[in-house]
Amino acid sequence: MIEQIDIAPTIAEMLEIPFQADGKPISEIVKYGKKCIKIILLIIDSLGYSQYLNWLNFFNSTIKNEKVYKCKINADKTTPAIASILSGKKPENHKVYQTEDVYKSKFKSILEAASTLGFKTAVIMEEKGALTFKNRINLIKPIKNRENIIEFDNEVKEKTLEALNEECNLIIAHFRILDKLGYNVKTVEIVNKNIVSIFNSCKPKSLIIICGDHPPHNSKEIYIPIVVIKT
Repeated sequence: MIEQIDIAPTIAEMLEIPFQADGKPISEIVKYGKKCIKIILLIIDSLGYSQYLNWLNFFNSTIKNEKVYKCKINADKTTPAIASILSGKKPENHKVYQTEDVYKSKFKSILEAASTLGFKTAVIMEEKGALTFKNRINLIKPIKNRENIIEFDNEVKEKTLEALNEECNLIIAHFRILDKLGYNVKTVEIVNKNIVSIFNSCKPKSLIIICGDHPPHNSKEIYIPIVVIKT
């Protein structure tokens, strides 16, 4: 069974960099994306596996070659889940349960490991989370927290497009609308548009990986989707 801790080792394998983790590379994704020279990881807050199947049609007619995998979560809250996604470690090993814990942690995220070896990296997320990467990676694009979450996600999208233009090899972005406003026709359409916009701006040999951090808090779901698309 694929787990969230397998995502970072998968990215490391595709970038051909050494990376210590509890998880292991997902061989099918490595094979699928092996010729890609850019990786864009889009973390969609509260995207559960069954919710993806029931609601989301990110890829309408624009995107045809996506692959979808069922992935077991390692945490049911945003901060430890994203820490597991980026470190490849289980929560009991990374010990990041709130943002401040990052400053005490000793592990390297996949972003830091890639930066150290000369890959240009970028993170786009809420300000407090983004600033934990200060002086650790190339580009930090903090998004100010606000009540208007549609505006927030739009800025995440715009900053992701900026990072693509700045020729980053590895980009991580975190979208939050589904967590704040739930699933309805409007929110799903916004997620669709943001992802398609990013896809359309990617150059050839790019790999987009889309995953949830956790399923909706009010669901009993314990799986998220991992969706991969190459350009």
